[in-house]
Amino acid sequence: MLPTGYGKSLIYEILPIVCREKLKRDACVIVLEPLNVIIQQQMLKLGSKALTLSKNMCETWMKRLECGDCSYIFCHPENIIGEKNIYTILSKKAYSSKLVFIVVDEAHCVIQWGLEYRPIYREIKQLRSVLPHANILALTATLSLQGQKELQKYLLMRNTDIIATPPSKDNISLIVVPRPFITPVQKTYDYVFQPVFLELKKKGQDFPLTIIYCSGSMDWVGYGIEVAWKVLGDDMYAGEKKPENQRVVMYHSSIEKGDEVKKIIYTNLSTNPSESPLKIVIATIALGMGADLRHVSQVIHAGPPKSMEAYIQQTGRAGRDGTQATAVLFWNKSDIGRPDVTQAVKDYCRNCDNCRRSLIDSYFGFGSASSDKNVPICCDICDSNLKNDWSFTPPLNSLQIHAIRTAIQSFVKIQKIQISSMCVESLASNASYYVNAENILKEFKLSETIANALSSTISQLLEIQISK
Repeated sequence: MLPTGYGKSLIYEILPIVCREKLKRDACVIVLEPLNVIIQQQMLKLGSKALTLSKNMCETWMKRLECGDCSYIFCHPENIIGEKNIYTILSKKAYSSKLVFIVVDEAHCVIQWGLEYRPIYREIKQLRSVLPHANILALTATLSLQGQKELQKYLLMRNTDIIATPPSKDNISLIVVPRPFITPVQKTYDYVFQPVFLELKKKGQDFPLTIIYCSGSMDWVGYGIEVAWKVLGDDMYAGEKKPENQRVVMYHSSIEKGDEVKKIIYTNLSTNPSESPLKIVIATIALGMGADLRHVSQVIHAGPPKSMEAYIQQTGRAGRDGTQATAVLFWNKSDIGRPDVTQAVKDYCRNCDNCRRSLIDSYFGFGSASSDKNVPICCDICDSNLKNDWSFTPPLNSLQIHAIRTAIQSFVKIQKIQISSMCVESLASNASYYVNAENILKEFKLSETIANALSSTISQLLEIQISK
């Protein structure tokens, strides 16, 4: 159990090399993976030494499998467990003469998915009877002490060595911010979405690569994209208006099945941020497990995840390049009232006294290990100033926007400013952005005098509406 981005896959990648160089034996590593994207990345890395086991394998790969002509076999549990023809192949001399290892990557899936979602995960233990002399390695970033015991039981692991370090990464600052309860409910998500998209509009290419996770319902992912289009307009694209130039995208389980869109997103995510147009991914839990997202600088939870395990997995997408990163979790009482949110997450959100890193490490069985660390930028409990950039002004309601729109229309008419009704609507809807006269100059190509007059008027109107 080692933190996300630690390089756990290197452990099994070097096994055949170590066996050959030190033990003078050939070895084969069978790696069970939960997602296609992880298998694809590993196949690219390991090349001709690896093959993917599937139910529609080509004849060439099947012959390689039968001859044991591979150092690594990647597969989903569904493509090996209970497959008698595969069991027969693995029982032959091509494998009995080798050192064979079984690796369960993202091993927390055995517990989290094995009951209902992918019950085959609970049957991985069948491989112990097919390959009785094979050692087994389970890799994960997130297992509590109880989870470790359960995993050993489900995988029939005996005399187990556990190598573990606290899961919280020192280079990720942890911030938790109450999100106001506003009706209609869309407004409480606007509290997160609008300021973030306005900051993107302002910074453009300099905006840090960010993932916004939406839990509870996939509907909020779609709503987030709607808000992005409304706030950004033409700035939704960096250059030509085509999918690969989109600055904000959404990612959910349906996109996981669509190769073309998924390819665009992962290509942009793996490209250096200075060269990639993509700046924000609004996502469900479908994004990220095991993926090499080394350039992500910020992870924002628009609402709390279901479990501490999910929280660590998702915040761990940030800071994989070793640079300082930020994880911000927004919540309100309605969120933590959801029955699918664990008590540990509820306590973490409500906590106002204890170091967040210590709470996380204690949950995963490391006591207060983090209190002995010298973490430069720890959490909002250790440094309350960390919250300052994330405590936003609540979004205006429809009546407030209408009042500002009417006032701007009157001002424009009196001053005889030539500006379209669409521009007036944009000024009213994104009033906090246009308090800055430079943003008005940039967007509407007005004179500096008029831009200053408009920004001053909008600033006064905002103060009046917010004070009400």
